Amino acid sequence: MRLAVIATFALLAGCSNTPAGTSAPVPGASAAIPKGTLAVGAPITASNVVTLSTIAGNPGAYANQTVTTSGKVSAVCQERGCWMEIQDTGSQAHIRMHGHSFFVPRTASGHMARVQATVLTGNVGHCEDAPPPSPPGDGLAKVELDATGVELD
Repeated sequence: MRLAVIATFALLAGCSNTPAGTSAPVPGASAAIPKGTLAVGAPITASNVVTLSTIAGNPGAYANQTVTTSGKVSAVCQERGCWMEIQDTGSQAHIRMHGHSFFVPRTASGHMARVQATVLTGNVGHCEDAPPPSPPGDGLAKVELDATGVELD
């Protein structure tokens, strides 16, 4: 019984090509991004606009605050689109889509992203296919964000 519970939890917690209990692909997860801006999740309404470098320079000052930031998408979950990485000239952020309630297209790498998210403390990544942490000395400060809305250009 305990093994069945663990196996079930592992399936539900990890990324997959389909949401739990369905057999259809996630809408938009692999679709090309249309020209203009694609918005997923909740509309971006946070008035606290902060550069990614500023957050990474002092993440404790923004811990548990909702901010709007932006950067170029450098990686995306290829299973579902449930996380992405963005970066600017001196910093990087691992962004999870809040509660798997929405997903970004798997083709988002290379696009600019505007993100409304809560700044998290510590490494809280959860997906098996998430990229490894940046190697020491790569020059990029890294932060963790929990997004409620994303706009892609």
